[in-house]
Amino acid sequence: MEIIPRVIADNAGYKAEALIADLYAKTAESNVYGIDVADGKVKDVTEKCIYDTYDTKSWAFKLCTDAFITILKVDQIIMAKPSGGPNMKAH
Repeated sequence: MEIIPRVIADNAGYKAEALIADLYAKTAESNVYGIDVADGKVKDVTEKCIYDTYDTKSWAFKLCTDAFITILKVDQIIMAKPSGGPNMKAH
């Protein structure tokens, strides 16, 4: 889950490591902090009136998990098929 704030910080042009460390320190107190890309600081999102819906995030994780499982299933099918090499039974 650390990748999301890291990508946000990188895309905004800030040092991701410093912002992630500050975000960890702030979220130890309370879980209402996020990165403000306007000035590159970690701020309380309730003071900025930023509210995310849980429903959007839960569907994003469900769809991501489904895509991941589909990729694994296709990989298993490909690996389970015998290769098209020479016919060993003919010898």
